[in-house]
Amino acid sequence: MCNNAMTDQDLNSASKRETTDILEDLYSLLREKELDGLIVPHDDEYLSYELTPECERIAYLTGFTGSAGFAVITDPQTSFQEEFSIEHPLSAKGLDGKDFEITKNCAVFVDGRYTVQVDEQVDLEIFNTFNLRQVDPCTYLNALMPRNSKIGIDLRCISYKEFLKMQKLLESCDITLVGLSESLVDTVWEDRPKPQLSQVFIYVDEYNGCPVMQKRQALAETMRAKGIDATVISSPETICWLLNIRGNDRKGLPVINCRLVAYANEALEWYVDRGHLETDGIESDLENHCGHLDIFQENRFDEVLDRLCNSSATVYIDPKTTNALTLKNLYEGGAHVIEGLGLCELPKAIKNETEIENERKAHIKDGIAQCRFLAWLDDVTALNNNFEEDAYQRRVEDIDEAVLAQKAESFRKVEGDFLEPSFDTISALGPNAAMCHYNHENAPKPRALGLDPLYLIDSGAHFIEGTTDITRTVQVGPNVTDEMRLAYTLVLKSHIALATTVFPRGTSGLQLDAIARRPLWDHGMDYAHGTGHGVGHLLSVHEGPEAISSRHSDIPLEPGMVVSIEPGFYKEGGFGIRLENLVVVEPCITPMFSHMLCFSPLTFVPFDKRLIMRDMLTAKEREWLNNFHQHVKEIISGNGTTLSEMEINWLNDATATI
Repeated sequence: MCNNAMTDQDLNSASKRETTDILEDLYSLLREKELDGLIVPHDDEYLSYELTPECERIAYLTGFTGSAGFAVITDPQTSFQEEFSIEHPLSAKGLDGKDFEITKNCAVFVDGRYTVQVDEQVDLEIFNTFNLRQVDPCTYLNALMPRNSKIGIDLRCISYKEFLKMQKLLESCDITLVGLSESLVDTVWEDRPKPQLSQVFIYVDEYNGCPVMQKRQALAETMRAKGIDATVISSPETICWLLNIRGNDRKGLPVINCRLVAYANEALEWYVDRGHLETDGIESDLENHCGHLDIFQENRFDEVLDRLCNSSATVYIDPKTTNALTLKNLYEGGAHVIEGLGLCELPKAIKNETEIENERKAHIKDGIAQCRFLAWLDDVTALNNNFEEDAYQRRVEDIDEAVLAQKAESFRKVEGDFLEPSFDTISALGPNAAMCHYNHENAPKPRALGLDPLYLIDSGAHFIEGTTDITRTVQVGPNVTDEMRLAYTLVLKSHIALATTVFPRGTSGLQLDAIARRPLWDHGMDYAHGTGHGVGHLLSVHEGPEAISSRHSDIPLEPGMVVSIEPGFYKEGGFGIRLENLVVVEPCITPMFSHMLCFSPLTFVPFDKRLIMRDMLTAKEREWLNNFHQHVKEIISGNGTTLSEMEINWLNDATATI
């Protein structure tokens, strides 16, 4: 769920004094550029939120390490609205119609997943923090800045649609949004990490199920049918899918950073740093694997844009994955631009039979690893025996969130063809689990086992066969409260509600999201994140265009799509609960429902029955849970040939009928 490659030391090395020094350098640069402020988007030049260390610009400026958001920096020498000063806060109306207060000339804006985390990570004496649903950068700037102010933004790190939206909102208050082709943050970033150039590796047809030439032909046919001359692809994930290659440029995302232009005659121009192609014989191997590729250095990408413009070509662009600078150059250069969902996005999201078969293999390995981890954890805590506090504390001594995360990974590593985690493990005890994207590596100190009754672990892996993602909340200590059991049971009911839903073709995640939330809503509870996301095949653990969410999820679910189901509940300062399985969309096999779709589970790990209020489950919910656990037992015991006697006993108990 939330991945970045910088260490805690990298991200939080700046003291308050050093943060002030960085901002002073940035203020000087703003004055040099005749700007009054700067909006810093989280994403990188590929509009990816899964950042490499040299692109963690918000983290460098502010200390905030979440996977989404904005920072706004304004020059303190600017003449702000007359009524504002640090000593005299400014009140304004937010997006929700409620008043908010501006007390600082710099701010960080995050979504609901990070409202707790941001306040813990940034210096609140320097930055205001806001929930984007209540206050966005434009609302803040319109309230703070005087007329005729100029605000810069790096066009490479924002979509064209978002840029135009911000531009219009700021123009309403006579503020000019100035598009930049460079990052001012990079200019003041001393010792900025160097980009990593991993080597390309070929992902063979045994795992991908569709040769490159077949994908190229299908793409070209689609372009010709639409009257398109070329399509510019700026998403490294999509390019790696199209070329059936992978890499290691990003932690948790096995891709090569690159761009590509595909033509209606099946020609491909690949723009990639040749540092990725230093393995002996790789270019010849790529020729055999992909067919002919015209390979250019990535820094020559502007040249192809000029050619497309000069020839007045009809160019298809996915505006969600193409940065504003690229689109601006095409529009202003004379190309005929058609915007729409990337032509490879649905074929990538709809897994073929080979990919689904391999995903099941990956999830069996993952299920064995996670069952072994949970069995080890239950053996350490030994809560089902005659409990003695002193003995319990001795058993859990020296075990903290970091140790737990490492232990979970160690069980995965012994499974065949494990490559790497698919994201940074969320290993969260007690109140830390209330931050749904918590990362112990960014905490001052990992929380120790033995203080809390609940533990949440959200983790995943890349195996050569595919990608996994699972969340379990389990009991690790005494003193579980009725409030915790109620929340756990309601989250489980929410999970079951969606997992058992049968729905017609054409249904989107937007329509399904409310089904999962209903059990929680009935008790006045909710969660501030989506219910599910798409998952790539040895690609991004957060893959679009499909999602299950109350926002941005209007793409119909289709057979072959792999998505997560992960409702949750979070009590700030108390505890957090999330229960996540991956599922694949399939035609329903129930008689009379063959025209409908349903979800088939890929994840094979039990839920913690100790936390369930059994009487709150309906007969159908208990039937689903018992059937799921029986399936888990059959899969894990049938494939886990190295399970110990202790682990087998744990599995039998964990999957026993309730």
